[in-house]
Amino acid sequence: MTSNRACPDCGAPLGGREGCDAAFHELGARAFADAAFAYRRRAVVDAYCLQHPAYILSLKSFAAHLCGLCAAVERADDPRAERAVWSDLRIPPDAVKPSIPALRGSRTVSDVHKAACPEAFRAAVDAWTAEVWDAWRQHHDLARRWLDYSIAAPHRVRR
Repeated sequence: MTSNRACPDCGAPLGGREGCDAAFHELGARAFADAAFAYRRRAVVDAYCLQHPAYILSLKSFAAHLCGLCAAVERADDPRAERAVWSDLRIPPDAVKPSIPALRGSRTVSDVHKAACPEAFRAAVDAWTAEVWDAWRQHHDLARRWLDYSIAAPHRVRR
């Protein structure tokens, strides 16, 4: 039985940080087992990481998750944004990681984890990702600039 102890990062009542991580990993397993629960998988990962600072310690991981959520929420219909995030995201050489907001949304992985049917799952994912994105509103312009920079940057050919 899972304890109701809150995750210190996001507040989910899933048994502390360990229970929160377990619920997140269960979502990944569910997505792998049933495509109906793979909806917006990248955005789910980005939202989770942006609520848990241990996953955004480096500038590179921070940029990937912030720009990834920006692409998912604001530019879902722009294949250039998706490509920029998925294939070697580039940020300006003078980029600096900004402060992390103290409040990163009240919806959590718990809300998505308890969704039993695909329709409820999609609704929970959309609500959660939108709320996490809103919680990072002080950095929206930064995410847009970095995403635009990456879209415009020439991409290396891999050998």
